[in-house]
Amino acid sequence: MIPRARFHFLSVVLSLTAILGVVVLAPSLEAQDRPDRGQGTQVTALVGGTFSNLRGVDGLDSRTGTLIGVSFLFPFMGPLSLQPEALVVSRGAESDLRDGLDLSYFEVPLLLRLSLTPRSSLTPHLYAGPYLGIQIDCSVDGSSASCDDLPDVSTNTVDVGGVVGGGANLLAGPVLLTGGLRYGFGVSTLAEFDTGTAREEAKNGSWAIYVGAGIRLGGH
Repeated sequence: MIPRARFHFLSVVLSLTAILGVVVLAPSLEAQDRPDRGQGTQVTALVGGTFSNLRGVDGLDSRTGTLIGVSFLFPFMGPLSLQPEALVVSRGAESDLRDGLDLSYFEVPLLLRLSLTPRSSLTPHLYAGPYLGIQIDCSVDGSSASCDDLPDVSTNTVDVGGVVGGGANLLAGPVLLTGGLRYGFGVSTLAEFDTGTAREEAKNGSWAIYVGAGIRLGGH
């Protein structure tokens, strides 16, 4: 597992790299102002907040965290596009009665996106698809202890699940502004809690709200 300081460093580097890419490439685009031009490939830097819990375990409260990363959009058939992403996401849960977990993942969703008004400068959209998450940090709520220090908790480093969500893009010259809301649900067991009388299996469940800025590469 990566220490917390290195996790925050990785998050900052990923975010700054994405934003720098937008800033460097935007002036080179020969963008037209007509809202009906082709969609083209899109690259967008995202930042947002998460509201997470561990499904299947009683006595836990939701935890707030962050979402930082990059989203790509590849149109391929009418209003349908492929939307892969590379994110660093905070998840987990809090508790006053038992050990809460602060979890962080490098997450790669692969989403299918439907643009509802693809010829407009304001484009609402819906999307859904699977994700693969690799745990990069796991610590105990309210302490500096690692999850490995808990004798009654075991965690898995791989999280597999799905994402559903929606949002809208606003074209502002060469820059694309976006925002949206999504829900991510794990289908694999990320942690097991031994209560002495039973063994509870936890799965991720997380809402996220986000904004972003990006550019279009190509299109007419």
